[in-house]
Amino acid sequence: MPPTDDQIRRIKEQRARQKFSVVFDMPDLAEPGKLVSEAEVEFFKENGFLVKTNMLDPDKLTLAFDRVWEHLVAAVPVREGCAISRDDVASWVNPQWETMPPHPADGPYLGRQPIEYFGRTVKMHDIGGAQYLMDLLPNDPGVVGVARALLGEDLRKSLVTRGVYAIFPTTNDADPTGQNRLRGGSLGPHLDQVCQQLNVCAYLDDVTPRNGGFTVYPGSHRMTFETHEYEANWSPRESFAGVLRDIVENVEPYELVAEKGSVIFWHGRMVHSPGVHIGRDIRWALITDFTENLEILNDAEHKEVGQYEWFKNAKLFREDRPVTDDMWRHWRLQAST
Repeated sequence: MPPTDDQIRRIKEQRARQKFSVVFDMPDLAEPGKLVSEAEVEFFKENGFLVKTNMLDPDKLTLAFDRVWEHLVAAVPVREGCAISRDDVASWVNPQWETMPPHPADGPYLGRQPIEYFGRTVKMHDIGGAQYLMDLLPNDPGVVGVARALLGEDLRKSLVTRGVYAIFPTTNDADPTGQNRLRGGSLGPHLDQVCQQLNVCAYLDDVTPRNGGFTVYPGSHRMTFETHEYEANWSPRESFAGVLRDIVENVEPYELVAEKGSVIFWHGRMVHSPGVHIGRDIRWALITDFTENLEILNDAEHKEVGQYEWFKNAKLFREDRPVTDDMWRHWRLQAST
């Protein structure tokens, strides 16, 4: 059922109160000979995210990016006469997708289409388990090393990534300069569900200012952590909605810019959003999840509790730990060579 006029009005009012985002370039906190420095650990604890620049293997990145482009052109349906070409930058603006079918109500893809395409956004979950993407990100020794330094040595084996998320450039006749879209109302701050400990976003191409860069609300992980019953499993208390509202109205969000091959690590309770996009490039991101290697629910049990998300590596822990005053008691958080 579509939203009512009153619901639309309330949504617009809420978004009008959101904070503007600012462009953020990660300071260089690295130390020679260390994969993760003590300064980077402290930055992550305080802010809830860490950006490691130019981290991915350039040859694997080139191969993966070529294949992602090929898959987009071959698998994402567009309206007749509206083809998208890698070599035609003009074809990227205002993409005209075919109408996306409803999300499946049962079966292996319950709740989420293998490929989502709407407006400026394409999410290619269907290639999440492709070996070239697995080798590029969750199996990369450096990426795994950072995850182990932050979260812990014994991590759940990565079986899949979430896939590639692309944000396309759009124009707006009522806002030709894009100034209105720089306001907080163009963001969609949220938390991911199921089990969330350490999440990872890799840029497959350069992400310059105001071109859809992954956007985070620094320090929000410490605020939302206390609004859940359990440390990792999705378990919001009544206080969650109010705290989330306070965050989006009062915390200045950071739009993360970085070169291709850079990797963003963020705490699972971090409020985040796709970024403001008023540029002419496509923002390409590959996303995956890391969790501790604890016993998890099976697919049928996930469906029973309404938390089945087939495209994520993270699954609900069978026995998660209750939230205490020490949010880091099960994290490693050690500098690593």
